[in-house]
Amino acid sequence: MRAKFAKGLAGILLLLSIQVPVALADTATISSAEIMSEAIDLACLDYQVVGGCVWMTCTIAGCDFDFSIKVSHRIPEAVVNSYPILGQSPWPESQGVVSPTSFAEDGGASEEGGLTNREQALKFKNTEVFGSPGALGYHLAAGGGGGLPFCKPLTWPMVPYFISTQDPNWRDPVVETPWTMANLLTSVRAGTSVFAGLYPRIGFVRQGHDYKASLVGAKRAAHFVRQDFQPHVYTPLDFWYSPEQGQWPPSQGSDFLWQQLVPSVMSCRALPDIDDTLNINDPYRSRVNAVNGNAWQLWRTYTCCEQEGAVLIFHFEGF
Repeated sequence: MRAKFAKGLAGILLLLSIQVPVALADTATISSAEIMSEAIDLACLDYQVVGGCVWMTCTIAGCDFDFSIKVSHRIPEAVVNSYPILGQSPWPESQGVVSPTSFAEDGGASEEGGLTNREQALKFKNTEVFGSPGALGYHLAAGGGGGLPFCKPLTWPMVPYFISTQDPNWRDPVVETPWTMANLLTSVRAGTSVFAGLYPRIGFVRQGHDYKASLVGAKRAAHFVRQDFQPHVYTPLDFWYSPEQGQWPPSQGSDFLWQQLVPSVMSCRALPDIDDTLNINDPYRSRVNAVNGNAWQLWRTYTCCEQEGAVLIFHFEGF
């Protein structure tokens, strides 16, 4: 079964992409084609048949009932960039709509603290959240029919859901004060290793490690972009979602699994993933991309049934 759906989805995505090797350096970047090729990672996808749906179609001659399987799988909803200097994004093709504004001219680490320019105590990260190019294959697969069902993504490829240069509150913690006071103990952490507070959700991060600062910036943006009515200039990921029978997208509060794209591709995991409190060597050193920053593809779990009738009258999970 895995081979069957993987072949079909891979065919759609590979028609839309050409894989190119990713450079490994502090200037590593990724292309849209490469992102699309990573959208068929089977470990990230985690496709499962979990139940079934019963459909009813009625005419003047009577009612017919049909059955379809209920499936669960992850979808790459978004790509988040987190980097220091405008114009040096880890995903250059996404930068056509990113430009300086009167309150966001550049970006980068401050001059406060730290032993070197790369290890300053306070860093600033420009951050964007775009619909993943990989979501296109899932939109096509969801409407294709004839094979195993795929769920329809909430997001649309390349749509900018958050651009930090367009949000004055990404540079000013004052508006977030009520949220910060209510979440003083909420942090980005792995075990006892605390990277920084999740709040205030702004681009300034008090963290000397460049990868950790990038991840904190990305986690902050990813946290509010999946919710409504947050004190930022953004579009919620589910803004264009219209409820459909047999489709159960992730709730606004559900978290992502993170697939690192830059500086090198890794499979999905919850981040941060290493408690380095007692490590002599830096386990995150290979993830530092100091010039062009970091990019991740964000996956969440969907559940759906292929529509086999006019009205969904019953659905279940488990056999």
